[in-house]
Amino acid sequence: MKGTSYSKVPTGIEGLDSMLEGGLPKGRIILIRGSPGAGKSIFCSHYLYNGATKFGENGIYVSLEESKHQLYREMKLFDMDFQSLEDENQIAFIDASPIRHTPAQTKVGNIRVGRRDFSLMALGKVIQNKAEEWKAERIVIDPLTALSLQYPDDVRRWEMMLDLLEILGQTSATCILTEDLRSPSLAGEIPIEDYAVHGVILMQSLEMGKGAVKTIRIVKMRESKHDDQTRIYQIDEGGIVVYPTTAWSI
Repeated sequence: MKGTSYSKVPTGIEGLDSMLEGGLPKGRIILIRGSPGAGKSIFCSHYLYNGATKFGENGIYVSLEESKHQLYREMKLFDMDFQSLEDENQIAFIDASPIRHTPAQTKVGNIRVGRRDFSLMALGKVIQNKAEEWKAERIVIDPLTALSLQYPDDVRRWEMMLDLLEILGQTSATCILTEDLRSPSLAGEIPIEDYAVHGVILMQSLEMGKGAVKTIRIVKMRESKHDDQTRIYQIDEGGIVVYPTTAWSI
């Protein structure tokens, strides 16, 4: 275990909160990095759904990949009814996915954006306005990769990331960003995003023979005690279940 105590926000994900000694640091920004099929969107959905149903905290889901219809339908398979929460004004969904597919201008909230001029800062303003409107205490952006790829220059991407994080910090919400795992050739490099966020959680789906093993590791979590060992998790009909006492080693 590493770190010191800090006010916590429970994720409600079975087994994970014990690894986090109660939950995520309140009001901080956490990055979830994972391989395809690791369950990043399920993780985010758990976080918001549990926040609304178990802890009475409103949330915002910002999707840069899946449409609301797709996500809501998929999460119903895990007994998470987001439409009901939206109807009760507990969850807001910002569908920013058109910016990846439409070269012409489109509209996200009240801001007109195009594929070439849309920025992380513009997205941050949309989220900030919605967070104030909904009094959101939990925010998810899934996946950040869709926007960060617009900035191949590391310096420019760093500047845009800091702009976004500053805006998110002003909301006082506990935020989760997701990002795709980098290619094996870049595995030795530390992505610049890791330096800017408060915590990093790594989720992987590893091919093992004829099956796969899913592992989770808390890479860093500032000012917060946590288990830094690689643990096993699975995705079943109820979603993600972490086994906090089962270590993984190759």
